[in-house]
Amino acid sequence: MTHNILVRLLVLGLAAAWSGPAAVAAADQAWTRDQVSQGLQAVDRAVSVVFQPRKTDAPIPAGARITRVYASRSYDSPAQIATELCWGSEQGPCVPLQGSHLNTRAFEGRSAQAPLLLRHRVLRWGNGSPPVFVRGTVTVWYATGQP
Repeated sequence: MTHNILVRLLVLGLAAAWSGPAAVAAADQAWTRDQVSQGLQAVDRAVSVVFQPRKTDAPIPAGARITRVYASRSYDSPAQIATELCWGSEQGPCVPLQGSHLNTRAFEGRSAQAPLLLRHRVLRWGNGSPPVFVRGTVTVWYATGQP
């Protein structure tokens, strides 16, 4: 019986040692920003809004990596507006919002210190007229890799 207990303890100890670092992953941290775009004035003329943590937020540690991003937009107009979420700059990479929001892992592993942008452009006015202001929200979850 003592032999069985020792074997079980050895197996449990090896399992704990093997899964230790992977099992003790750091919890994701996040920041959120809400901003309103400048007025969209013309069809196919893009307006970009930069989203970064506020200066009063805790600084993002060097080496922090994005795990996921949520973005949403809303506006009060019958205009049809296309919106993309871009990482780093307007050149992207970018992901289009389908409807009014987006949950994505498209930027997973990229630097959490880079800005994200919502780029809006009017596809057609419908019965609306300029200007149209778009309220955007971006939430970025990131991991530092340290427990």
